[in-house]
Amino acid sequence: MSKRPAIALFAVCLLSAYAAAQSVKAAPAVGNAGGAARAVIGPYVNRVDSSSARIVWISERGTPPVRVFVDGGGQHLEVRSIPSEIASRSELLQTAKLDGLKPLTRYEYYIGSEEVPPRGTFLTAPAGQAPFRFAVYGDTRSYPDRHQVVTEAIAKENPAFVVCSGDLVADGDAWDQWKAQFFDPARSYLERATLWPVRGNHDGNGTLFASLFGLPETRLYYSFNFGNAHFVILDSQLEDKGHAMLRWLKRDLAERHAEWNFVFYHIPTFNVGGHTSDWGRDDYLPVFESAGVDFTLTGHSHLYERFLPIGPAGKKPVIHIVSAGGGAPPYEVRPSPILAGGIGRSELHYCVFEINGNRCDLAAKRPDGSVMDSLSLVKEGGVYQADVMAAAFETEKAKRLEFMFVRPTADLDAIPSPGQKVQVSVRADRFPENCTVTVRQAKEETNWEVEPQKVAAEENAFSFAARAPADFKLGGKGFEPPLRVALTVEDHGRAYSAEDVTIYFSQDSARKAVPIPSAVDIPYMPRRVTVDGDLSEWAGVKPLPLPFDKKETSSFRIGWREDGLYCAVSVKDATVKADPDAPWGSDTDGVDLFIEKDFARSRGMGENASEYVFSPAPESGPGPGHASVVYGRNRSKDSGVACAWRRSKEGYSLEFFVPAAALEPAKMQAGTMLGMNFILNDDKVAVERFFCDKKPENRRSPMRWGAVRLAK
Repeated sequence: MSKRPAIALFAVCLLSAYAAAQSVKAAPAVGNAGGAARAVIGPYVNRVDSSSARIVWISERGTPPVRVFVDGGGQHLEVRSIPSEIASRSELLQTAKLDGLKPLTRYEYYIGSEEVPPRGTFLTAPAGQAPFRFAVYGDTRSYPDRHQVVTEAIAKENPAFVVCSGDLVADGDAWDQWKAQFFDPARSYLERATLWPVRGNHDGNGTLFASLFGLPETRLYYSFNFGNAHFVILDSQLEDKGHAMLRWLKRDLAERHAEWNFVFYHIPTFNVGGHTSDWGRDDYLPVFESAGVDFTLTGHSHLYERFLPIGPAGKKPVIHIVSAGGGAPPYEVRPSPILAGGIGRSELHYCVFEINGNRCDLAAKRPDGSVMDSLSLVKEGGVYQADVMAAAFETEKAKRLEFMFVRPTADLDAIPSPGQKVQVSVRADRFPENCTVTVRQAKEETNWEVEPQKVAAEENAFSFAARAPADFKLGGKGFEPPLRVALTVEDHGRAYSAEDVTIYFSQDSARKAVPIPSAVDIPYMPRRVTVDGDLSEWAGVKPLPLPFDKKETSSFRIGWREDGLYCAVSVKDATVKADPDAPWGSDTDGVDLFIEKDFARSRGMGENASEYVFSPAPESGPGPGHASVVYGRNRSKDSGVACAWRRSKEGYSLEFFVPAAALEPAKMQAGTMLGMNFILNDDKVAVERFFCDKKPENRRSPMRWGAVRLAK
């Protein structure tokens, strides 16, 4: 970021504040400090305004109230801490409450004895229009070393305060993680800056979060003022039944009188990469827009995204930012026309804001201090400068275009032979209406040949020609190699471009490449079968024919009744292997059964597909076996699956049952079609299987399975 007058003014203001206080000593690392302080975690400062602050730390039980010494602005204060309980912990929360402080003044504090006491500094809020700086980052969980790299860079920025946008730790209900994953790595800036936290989905049920940050456990949302800016912290983890938080937000924003308004919460409202979240679009977003909020800053998806301004036509828009580069594992970024720069960044980072009157400057920085994104806003008459307003998207249009370049789906007019030209028809429901699209070869290497062509999008679709590569085939996850193109979309004088867009072919196209299997009839069982491992009831049922070569299985039998599917298998296996702790594991002998209940022949296992594993239980002897639901959206309905086994002269017999409720929406009546696959495993080898493609990686692709029909 270039040096600006705002930075110079900020520096002068800080120098004047420092001149009124004593010089600040370097703060030592805090562990079990000397004297009476005995800090286990901290100290850290929160709840700072222009005249008050709270100094907080965690001490061992039995620590009495401790003296806290504070100097700054010509004041010399001494207060005693107030100890309080922490739910289900032996440690105590020590809080020193400070009042009567001076605005825009840096105070130094130390706790307990003079012998290497815990110490730090903080800056009070300005009372008026004085410039100030603050930092934002988020998702600091799981990797303390990565987190610390970011916090050390933040400390060098010397912010007045830091907002952490959630997921401070991996499990907020695990006490030890708060010190190891958050407070210790953040020590470098906590020594000099106030902390304002946001609860994330990893931060637990709120009990420890509330204790550590002095919040009511039932209300982890709040607001504060600093200079000419207002800051709101929301709890996106809250099930806002009755909309209590929403009502509070409306009142809070209506009562504030600030030049700049920021709202922080964890799960984003706009988000293209990572989780693709859309929290609060129906209820909170209209409030942000009508109340004049300038920025929302969120986390959750571990990346950086700044959206172009979004809001109602003709009104001041909102700028939405996802900033979650505080140390958690990076997430995939994806292109979008409504993102500044066209795509996000997946790297460690933090954001620095500088407020100076009607000007706000943002710099998103890497830990080495290099700037990866910047924005300057000047507000006059309640709106931003002309170039920012001109770049804004109307809200509903932004929602439509957000994922325009993410996984666009196309249909093929025919399945091409390798090297053959084919017409690709792209579904354009997420593109602007009546736009034109220029399709080009992607910059990244691709085996598809695409000549530049400009086409019109009509009736939510546009088509272009491409030549399939010599190695074109249908793989386990779709056609390979993928078709990647560069797109430029022109919409009434505005153009959006993406240099590397992967076109995903539809399931309808993929089905054209896989013949519909001939259905194998499943006989109706005239009497209810007792699932006990005794296969004498199966004497009149023939082994199931295999769909790909019409041979019969050696031992697999299946029948149906109104209450569900019954199956039996006789296995020649002198040594039965089973892991009672992981009966679904690769070391267990038995049967994997896959069923697609709507016979949709999907590319992957969807909501109507389930996988079961049935295996013997040699550790407990003949009788009940292991019945496990490995995959299924409605697992509660799968709870009635049953399995039993017995030993035989040559090995063992296995009998199992899948109830009708687990097979919904399929109806247990003659003529019903089901997609089915089974794999008989023996000593890590698939002895038999019931699907058209013998490649193991395709066993979870229902369009490659066999088909069965319930018959009378």
